[in-house]
Amino acid sequence: MYNFEKVSEIKAVISALLKNLESAENGKPLPETKWEEMMIQADIIREKLISMRSRELRDMVESISSNDEVRRVMQSFAELKRAFADLQLNVSKSVIPAPNAQPKTEEKRIEELEMPREPKAEQKPILFEEEGDEIELFSDEEVVSNILDSARHSRHSWRTDLPGTRVEDIKQAITLNDKLYYIKELFNDDEEQYRLSIDKLNEMRNLNEAVDYIRGAFPEWDEDSPGVYRFLMILRRRFDV
Repeated sequence: MYNFEKVSEIKAVISALLKNLESAENGKPLPETKWEEMMIQADIIREKLISMRSRELRDMVESISSNDEVRRVMQSFAELKRAFADLQLNVSKSVIPAPNAQPKTEEKRIEELEMPREPKAEQKPILFEEEGDEIELFSDEEVVSNILDSARHSRHSWRTDLPGTRVEDIKQAITLNDKLYYIKELFNDDEEQYRLSIDKLNEMRNLNEAVDYIRGAFPEWDEDSPGVYRFLMILRRRFDV
């Protein structure tokens, strides 16, 4: 509404100025008052144009300030999401006692010390017979658990494939196309979340700590998918080369 009124005023002044210029164009001598009137009209047009321009610049500044406020709110929200993910990771690492567990009394401790302990039965290996051959299987639960843990950690190809040359900063290993791909496929088009995650991962001390953070913050990631594979291979270039 403000610009419409200003433009209408400028058009009216220009119309009057054009009439005076037409008289000068036809060769009619103009009195000094007309020349002064045209000069005043030109100044009025200039002042109104400056006023319109100033108003537009002021509106632009206010709009930019509003966008900055929105950006700050989004950044704060992303930082809260990261803090919540850190909290989940810390809680998952905490040792939570069983709800029904009760401390042993001094009498029970004395009874346990006085009771004779039965000798631990020797664990015999399990033999599996196939086509005349006997295959010895592990019967020690600790050994079996270690084997299963090793198999669990080595089943993902990103843990066994060669990662490439070492980098001191994860950002050095990510091209612009990779960045856009990760933001879209892994971070739900949230560039701020991507930036904060990269900064957080760069602060990690080793690969296991970084992977634990990823699994706690993004449990929905499939470590066998192409995008997660490429991202984790970059983490190996940062910590495991």
